[in-house]
Amino acid sequence: MSLTEFAGYSLLIFLVISFASSILFSRISIKYINKNMEKDGVDPPSWDKGIGASASFYIFAMFFERSRTPTPLFDGRFVAKYARPIDRVIGAIHSISVAATALCLCIVSYFSVG
Repeated sequence: MSLTEFAGYSLLIFLVISFASSILFSRISIKYINKNMEKDGVDPPSWDKGIGASASFYIFAMFFERSRTPTPLFDGRFVAKYARPIDRVIGAIHSISVAATALCLCIVSYFSVG
């Protein structure tokens, strides 16, 4: 099995994992965190109208202290406060699978030219 074939099969696997973890993260974690943030009087990001664009902001706020500073677009202080261990696991799986999907896509596209 060549590197291109291995990367192609890995691309499919990581693509499915990233799709599934994206759905789980938005349905389970973001919904739970938003509900608890609203109890504290903090509104979820107004620019995210349910398409999941804020998922990466939530993941970064859970794992990186620097992403928790309030900005005009997003206030990540409460995300880390209300994130459960399952939210961190789903977020880590999502981040790793998205990065692996991008890497596999780069490998496949680089070596399949010709």
